[in-house]
Amino acid sequence: MRLVLALLFCAATARAASVPDAVAWAADTPPFDRALWFVLVEEEDGTVVHAENARALAIPASVRKLFSAVTIAECLPLDGRLETELWQEDEDLILKGGGDPSFGAERSGYFPEVTAFEPFLRALHARGVRRIRDVVADVSLFDRVTIPYQWKIGNILSRYAAPADAVAWSENVIGSYAVASAGHLAGMAFHDALENAGIAVEGRVRVETEPREWSRRIAAAPAPMTYDLLATVLKPSHNLFAEMLYKRASAGAEPASYDASRELERRFLTTEVEIDETSFRFVDGSGLAPDDLVTPDAVVKLLRWMNHPARRGVWWGLLPQPGAAEGTLRSRLLSVGDRLRAKTGTVAGVNALAGIIEGREGGFRYFVVMVNHHIGSSAAANRLIDSIVEAAADF
Repeated sequence: MRLVLALLFCAATARAASVPDAVAWAADTPPFDRALWFVLVEEEDGTVVHAENARALAIPASVRKLFSAVTIAECLPLDGRLETELWQEDEDLILKGGGDPSFGAERSGYFPEVTAFEPFLRALHARGVRRIRDVVADVSLFDRVTIPYQWKIGNILSRYAAPADAVAWSENVIGSYAVASAGHLAGMAFHDALENAGIAVEGRVRVETEPREWSRRIAAAPAPMTYDLLATVLKPSHNLFAEMLYKRASAGAEPASYDASRELERRFLTTEVEIDETSFRFVDGSGLAPDDLVTPDAVVKLLRWMNHPARRGVWWGLLPQPGAAEGTLRSRLLSVGDRLRAKTGTVAGVNALAGIIEGREGGFRYFVVMVNHHIGSSAAANRLIDSIVEAAADF
């Protein structure tokens, strides 16, 4: 069987393999012949090009970010800016988190680590402040579940599994590891910035988790627009940005929580996108949890929604594309080029890709390929996935 498929595949590559041939070749290639494959490719008119376990639940890895991204975009204005604020209470200074994951992060390009506190320091110098008592990091906008319960213990506090709190600093990472308390890290960084700026700190750094009103708002450091933050969620597939923005989507009268954000997402997906609620289960914002599950047909339905003419420009600008300077597709599927926008996914034993392909003469195809429970390398899995997508792109 394998030899026959090999001959068929090699013969087909000269003229481009069909999608069924490419899927058969991939699914028969050791060690991926022992894995579970989930594939759906559809024409713009709904015609199914190929389906494999299209209604079965699969672990999506970071393909999950497609769903959290549309939820974030629904709840937070794309041209809006989250803020990290400076408040004063008696002799204390309060660093109040607004859910901005880019604060103090070099990748933001807006308030990188060396300049993040400058708006605050300028405001304090203008007021003649020369000494304070405590530095307080107010993280009360979020509840106290900063790490999803469903994350694997081995991932916790790795740099790709940082805690999602209401304030961030330098992506909540020191060296190769995430910190246990994002609030304390931000507070210590502000403490050092104050001392370096000639403002003495006579007290301590503490974290405030209970909501309260502070006396005086001194200054604010705005984030890049939410659109730009979402580009970081989707293109380099940044977990902390996804988790913080996902939780921030439910901030309101009560502290933001995963439970509240999941309910917002469920209502949006089932009513606006019209996805059956039995076809997905999401427990975090990034896709790191192996408890995240979704069917291929739910993914394709979301891709169709994203590619509606009224929304296409936004999502084509946010999704990774082959050969782009930034993004997880920068060295993949170069033969398809600018006709493709897609989201990758990778966790242990899982590789996935889902996206939209524009035809050479117009029209679109929608696809998702997820391989679960494999023991091969991610590089090998991605090559097989890419061969399927290349076949799907031949139109």
